[in-house]
Amino acid sequence: MHPRFLPSLLGLAGVCLAASPALAEPLRVALVIGNAHYASLPELGQCAASATLVRDALKERGFEVIERPDLNRGEFDAAIGTLTRRTSASPPAVAALYYCGYAVEFNARTFLLPVSTTIARDSDVLTQGIIAKSLVDSLAHVADSAGFVLLDSFQTPDAATNGLARLAEQVQPGRFAVIGTANAAGGSGPTAAALALRDAVKGDKVTLEAFLNGMRDRLAKATNVAAALVAAVGPAAYLAGAPAPPPPPPPPPVAATAPPPAQPPAQPIAAAPPPPPPPPVHQMSDEDRMSDLDRRQVQAALATMGYYSGRIDATFGPETRAAIRRFQFEIKAEQTGVLTAEQATKLVNSVR
Repeated sequence: MHPRFLPSLLGLAGVCLAASPALAEPLRVALVIGNAHYASLPELGQCAASATLVRDALKERGFEVIERPDLNRGEFDAAIGTLTRRTSASPPAVAALYYCGYAVEFNARTFLLPVSTTIARDSDVLTQGIIAKSLVDSLAHVADSAGFVLLDSFQTPDAATNGLARLAEQVQPGRFAVIGTANAAGGSGPTAAALALRDAVKGDKVTLEAFLNGMRDRLAKATNVAAALVAAVGPAAYLAGAPAPPPPPPPPPVAATAPPPAQPPAQPIAAAPPPPPPPPVHQMSDEDRMSDLDRRQVQAALATMGYYSGRIDATFGPETRAAIRRFQFEIKAEQTGVLTAEQATKLVNSVR
């Protein structure tokens, strides 16, 4: 493994994995994405083989697997939405996400490429790619859940560096462990990361900590692969073999009690003051009727929410459109990149 592609491995001291009755036999659900057949990039035969291996390994460990091969941009967002909704429906849950395909870096951010991607210029990735950080964040927002995200990536032929070179800087530690690998091109068999995952989830009882340590050790020995691991903190998680909960304790004995003392007459309670009125809602127009001030408010709101990092200039270019799509995805609307009056009103007032 080349050291210049290995971001710092953050400590695992914050991972607490003691057995807990509340986490016994949780829902375990996984999304497996294998993008092998690209419209304008070389085929990745390894991703088809790797996705199959990961699917089978997770099914053997009791995961409900959602398999989605060769996703375009809209299908990619829909698959992530399916995973987050399934996880939210049965808390506490353990979720896993495996992606194999191309990844690129642009403006210091990692983008995963759907199979429909056609990049004529570098900035096209803003509207066609999936921001890796946003993908991880969409899972992190699900309450009472934990698990891992494995991004098993390949470098595009014209890229100067692999797309995961700065992954550890972009994704902060959270309840989901994040593992990134950058593979050498060529070959048709499973990747080193897929093989490592298959072996790391074996055993009667597999905790998230044991899984992370196993992946780290196996990837450190792999050739032609650079790895970036981001530590997880948060709730205990068993990927397999969670212990059965102990029987509930018997109820405490009921002790004889003396009659309660006489209470003084109740004093009248003063009425509480009425709550302050809610702040007025700022109504926005459809995009084609927005003023420059309205457009700057939209960009500022997108920036506050972490979707946009460009200039606040009232110009809705490719980066603004990509940010609008991320917002539309979060509110479960069609990802058109164009705001309706209702969506713009909701966006601007959500950060006031």
